[in-house]
Amino acid sequence: MAGLAVAEGIKARYPQAEICFVSTGNALEERCLEGKGYKFFKTKARAWKGSLIGMTMFLISFVVSFLRCLWYWRELRPDVVFGLGGYASLVPVICAYIRRVPVLLLEQNVVPGKATRFLAPWAGLVLCHWTASERWLSCGERLRFTGTPLREGLFGRQPTTPPQADQSASGGIAGLGGKDPTLLVLGGSQGARAINDVMIEGLPLLKERVTGLRVIHSTGKEGYARVKRAYERLGMEDGVFDFLVDMGTAYSSADLVLSRAGATTLAEITAWGLPAVLIPYPHSADGHQYSNAEELAARGAAVVVKERDLTAQGLTKLLLEILTDGERLQGMRQASRAMGKPSATQEVIQCMLELLEGGRRLDRGHQKGERVCQSLSPQAL
Repeated sequence: MAGLAVAEGIKARYPQAEICFVSTGNALEERCLEGKGYKFFKTKARAWKGSLIGMTMFLISFVVSFLRCLWYWRELRPDVVFGLGGYASLVPVICAYIRRVPVLLLEQNVVPGKATRFLAPWAGLVLCHWTASERWLSCGERLRFTGTPLREGLFGRQPTTPPQADQSASGGIAGLGGKDPTLLVLGGSQGARAINDVMIEGLPLLKERVTGLRVIHSTGKEGYARVKRAYERLGMEDGVFDFLVDMGTAYSSADLVLSRAGATTLAEITAWGLPAVLIPYPHSADGHQYSNAEELAARGAAVVVKERDLTAQGLTKLLLEILTDGERLQGMRQASRAMGKPSATQEVIQCMLELLEGGRRLDRGHQKGERVCQSLSPQAL
């Protein structure tokens, strides 16, 4: 998650920095931040709905959160606020603007969300992953294309160039590794029933046609038991997980990724330079995932399959075509690597330093402790 990547990057450079996360209390956010030692402030955030009841609930939630944030601000006294998009960013960014605290906004999707478009005029800098986002944002020189911050642990180090796949590193995941072709299946943080279903149906043919095939499959909690049983019948259960913690090892093992098209996932895939088959989540806000996936497809790094067109037979045929075509895999790998931005975390921190008077305030923070407030949203993960 981008916020945690930036927090860890700041702490590495300035150990005395104080960092607080402002969150909606989403379970995944809390799981990611658990035991990290950061302050955590919960706030309510509702999307603006078109109905009278929806607008009323939004306004009530906004006023309550705004008053709570102003009160909490007295203790926080942040020197900079980093908004990660979504409605969770509204209150902290507006409070920062009123208090004249510098604000950075990060937009990870191709099509900026409504909150980002609304808040962009209030921000000192707006940081984007995709150059195509410029069409929706009129920010002039305040717009930067840094990429999406990624945690150093994803690579085992902080790279300055896209990392090369290290097949020997895959032994950390249930003994997977070696030179056999490896398919990494990701359904997002909550899993994806549609992806799980087609993999269960198509797995026997995939195993039959691809010699030595290995699969690392992150199922989500809901589908884990059912998917595990299907893999057990083929003697491939060692690669099935409800939630993958060691994503660096998973990516280093993979030859091809089958995945949703969440912003952070695509940033990770391209940072590793991996080919992908993408099945965008059809109900993502403003069709974000489809727009994200199309960026990779347009450059030859991925093939996009709409969920409404998804069948086990069609997907299996596509996976077989790619996995058994070394030349095609290599071309997709090169295209993906060209899109990767593995040094995004350091670029974002540098933008923060620039906003804070060219870095002088964070340099002082190394001695006295600098306060950084980050506002999260589920979409930012």
